[in-house]
Amino acid sequence: MKRGNNIYHRADGRWEGRYYYKGTGKYKSVYGKTMTEAKEKLDKLRKEAFTPSRNCHYLVSDIMQMWLENRRTHIKESSFASYQNKINKHIAPYFSRLKYSALTAEMLEKFIADKTAIGLSAKYVGDMVIMIKSTAKWAETTHNFLNQIRNVELPKAVKKETETFSSSEQKALFQTLSNSQNPTAIGIRLAIYTGVRIGELCALQWKDIDFEHGVLKVTKTVQRINHSTNKSKSAVMITSPKSDTSIREIPLPVFVLDELRRIKGIDNAYIVSGSEKIIEPRCFTNRYKSVLKKAGVPSKKFHSLRHTFATNALQQGFDVKTLSEILGHSGANVTMRVYLHTSMERKTACMNLVQEIA
Repeated sequence: MKRGNNIYHRADGRWEGRYYYKGTGKYKSVYGKTMTEAKEKLDKLRKEAFTPSRNCHYLVSDIMQMWLENRRTHIKESSFASYQNKINKHIAPYFSRLKYSALTAEMLEKFIADKTAIGLSAKYVGDMVIMIKSTAKWAETTHNFLNQIRNVELPKAVKKETETFSSSEQKALFQTLSNSQNPTAIGIRLAIYTGVRIGELCALQWKDIDFEHGVLKVTKTVQRINHSTNKSKSAVMITSPKSDTSIREIPLPVFVLDELRRIKGIDNAYIVSGSEKIIEPRCFTNRYKSVLKKAGVPSKKFHSLRHTFATNALQQGFDVKTLSEILGHSGANVTMRVYLHTSMERKTACMNLVQEIA
């Protein structure tokens, strides 16, 4: 017979209280001669279970490695490699032999200050702090270890102005690229007309263009991934794009389709390599920089082509929702945060519309 909260009267006359202990995934039992005695013992057991323990013999690096292995089946291989690199290069050496139970909010705040002081960006340091805090939350939920860093705040990121090519720089770049049918020129033009990321561009094959419907299909990306099991080796791999929303179809302008149709290669050939062999983003970036130098255009990151496409699109009247889907952002709010600003050229043009008051 069940009485109270999970308390039973046994056939032997005793009262049994049972509690499911999440840390082990098993039930624990207490016994008493009366229901009141069993309830008192059960309440004590529950209180102990809900009180996080400081008794943790693991090192900070041990706990983080356990957390990462637990996450392995839920994240991309590239993300796993990135997390592993941050642990090996920054977190484990910094906290060295520190026991997890000794990690305090003050220590984590000093970690933030020290890593920022050596020149790491707020975004990079913030990513590491998120990892450490996620580990602490997991350790508390899974092992009931005390989380002493719950209230540590992330470093405040400084918003950087997106770098784009000016109208004159775009003109000089396209004059250099005009009439060229080499894979590098094709890739640069495709990037500035579609806003694809460099990894996505390097993964594009001719079969990814549906000429009948005029659509470019983005379904994969190229990355160089460091193998966590071998620190001296890395490999170029084709993986799924950055996020689910990065898998997308981009309608191509008619003039771009006509140009691509004239130079189309075999289906399995990669567009920017001109063969069935992959070219990795780092190598294609070097080719891109050579083109900028030839055009007499100041050096900018390849990602600036994506920024330029987005800025041009907004100036030409794209609505933010449509642009967000073309760029493969997780939502229109991301597009607005990154791109919804105006250039000085646009501000000047708008201000010239102001009429003199008579």
